[in-house]
Amino acid sequence: MKQLIERRYDEGKLQRLGDLHPVFKRVLASRGISSPDQMDFQLAKILPPASIRNISEAAELLANCVQQEKQVVIFGDYDADGATSTALCVRALNLIGHSKIDYLMPDRFLEGYGLSLSAAERILDLKPDCVITVDNGIASFDGIGLLRQHDIEVIVTDHHLPASELPNASVIVNQNAWGEPLEGQNLAGVGIAFYLMLMVRSELRDLGWFSNQRPEPNLACCLDLVAIGSIADLVPLDHLNRILIHEGLKRIRGGACTEGIKSLVEISGKHLDNFTSTDIAFSIAPRINAAGRLDDMTIGVQCLLADHSSSAQALATELDNINQLRKDIQQQMADEAMLALKKLDQQGLSSQKGIVLYQPDWHEGIVGIVASKLKEKFHRPSIVFGQAEDGSLKGSGRSISGIHLRDMLDIVDKRIPGKILKFGGHAMAAGLSLESTCLDEFKDCFIKVMEEFADAECFTANIEHDGELEADLFNLEFATALQNLSPWGQGFPMPSFVGEFEVLSQRILAEKHIKFTLSIDTEETAIDAIAFFQPVSVLNQDYDRVQIHYELSVNRFRGVDSIQLLIRDVV
Repeated sequence: MKQLIERRYDEGKLQRLGDLHPVFKRVLASRGISSPDQMDFQLAKILPPASIRNISEAAELLANCVQQEKQVVIFGDYDADGATSTALCVRALNLIGHSKIDYLMPDRFLEGYGLSLSAAERILDLKPDCVITVDNGIASFDGIGLLRQHDIEVIVTDHHLPASELPNASVIVNQNAWGEPLEGQNLAGVGIAFYLMLMVRSELRDLGWFSNQRPEPNLACCLDLVAIGSIADLVPLDHLNRILIHEGLKRIRGGACTEGIKSLVEISGKHLDNFTSTDIAFSIAPRINAAGRLDDMTIGVQCLLADHSSSAQALATELDNINQLRKDIQQQMADEAMLALKKLDQQGLSSQKGIVLYQPDWHEGIVGIVASKLKEKFHRPSIVFGQAEDGSLKGSGRSISGIHLRDMLDIVDKRIPGKILKFGGHAMAAGLSLESTCLDEFKDCFIKVMEEFADAECFTANIEHDGELEADLFNLEFATALQNLSPWGQGFPMPSFVGEFEVLSQRILAEKHIKFTLSIDTEETAIDAIAFFQPVSVLNQDYDRVQIHYELSVNRFRGVDSIQLLIRDVV
């Protein structure tokens, strides 16, 4: 059962937020903002690069490689954070004046996550002097070990949680690797990569590397990539991340972004001048991620690095086509998952503390999305497995607020040692491989661990909202200002509201969405509203009035902006 809960805020914080609109102050205060300084997005306010642990050592090593024209290989990851991190390092090193750069992306299906032995062997063929891992590496013991045996320097840049030991890298730059809270620990992989490049530039500046013939670059030009990777990876939007994303979005809106990003924005039907963090999350990130889910993330990196509009458009089109295939596969898997869950529902799914599903033909690149859909629908930590090339089960999980999924998997691993082949991740998402014969044992143990360690209150799906809006606020000016108030995302959610409206008209779209024309008081105040992917119980109902939980958004159609309510829940 879902409960409507208005977000709480400290009344005292409202007074400290100055002359902002009362609704804006209420929204910000409920997200922990208590000072105008926390909404100051000047780049001068970011964490100084030297504050990142080990970054000076890594920058010194890499600056030496640049000066001596050594071969540097960037090893990425097969998601949007990994792709943007890879592209950023290549782009920044080129701008700094280093040309001996190559990059390599892992094969999701043959090599799995991280710098595996087989990936390390492919890297050896590139004959590097130095390898930089981005958005991975903290758990890549074997691959890093092989590279070090060949006297190759390895700089690990990552943000994922480590195991009990750390790999034998030359330098590790990861604010989450040391078992203590550190500033910058919410940075995505692309954020850590950006900080490393800032520090390398600083090191080279001190060494007199830059000159009239080789001018020092403004690396803020890479913030378009930081914004996309950070939003895509769902990192918590603390003040530091909001600054980086805000500046990145500002550059994208001004057209000061890569040709690849421009082409991805265009092919997804969005517009540069009013581009938002929501557009990244729902339009750009899925297209980049699709390459790593179904094909080769090299395509995603090539798109992000494309210098010419023609090549960028071709690569964006390829990513769009892959993403459409991903949608088709995802829909089939989701339908099959829902059928499988009907039995569980009849057996009392509401009392079950976790969902674990497997089907042999499920695509291992899509299982994470299906897990996310199940988590959203049933408000339970969900893990979905497919079968990997080697016969093991490859799973991806998504969690709910208050349940740290990686920590729960760690407990399961200790209780059934040897059955989980490997696992990793963070609080809200994790991946794992499982012995093919151990699914039932894993499922029973996982659900039992949930019952023992998860707070019962976590399983109540609360609909948090920011109250009701006055009738005179349903206008384009207010909606635009609200949308642009801050980058919205993980831990800093887009404002949402509740209200009851008169239904002037309704119609079903594509047999799964419902579109309303609503009125607050009279037909003169007609407002468009749409609810995507609704159950039959909503689609088939004939409404006179409707109570909804919604976002106040700006919709652009044929060059004309208007307000539209994006309905999250019909309540």
